[in-house]
Amino acid sequence: MGYKVRKTNRNDCLILSKKLRKSDMDEIWSSHRATPIEALEQGLNESGDFCYTLLLNKEVVGIFGVNRVDNKSGVVWLMGSNNMTSHKSGFYKVSKEYLRLFREEFNLLFNYVDDRNKQTGKWLERLGFSFINQESEFGVDKIPFNLFMIGR
Repeated sequence: MGYKVRKTNRNDCLILSKKLRKSDMDEIWSSHRATPIEALEQGLNESGDFCYTLLLNKEVVGIFGVNRVDNKSGVVWLMGSNNMTSHKSGFYKVSKEYLRLFREEFNLLFNYVDDRNKQTGKWLERLGFSFINQESEFGVDKIPFNLFMIGR
């Protein structure tokens, strides 16, 4: 079957919130004390038309999007379940496709990633994002987060 993508609905947030990866739960808690359902619904609300659900064999395995900062820039984000990347080549292909879509709308995309989440940093770099710097005391927990950016 493989990966499919569609617009996100609130039920997708509820489904994914119950099986969110530990690394994502740790990151959203450390940065702004959000529960999985709070973070996913916030992402849906703030991303609007730029919020998508990733399905693997008809199962919700991820939700991603871009929160608009201004007319030219946005915060790209992704939260997923443990099996979201089980087919790495397919996951990478979908990632590249939607990054291309986002880059048509935004001149600059960025995200701060929990330093403990090495896998996400590597994925962003593989997609063409650059590591910019590390904020040593980021978020509520004041722990290291790394800034990644990509421009047009």
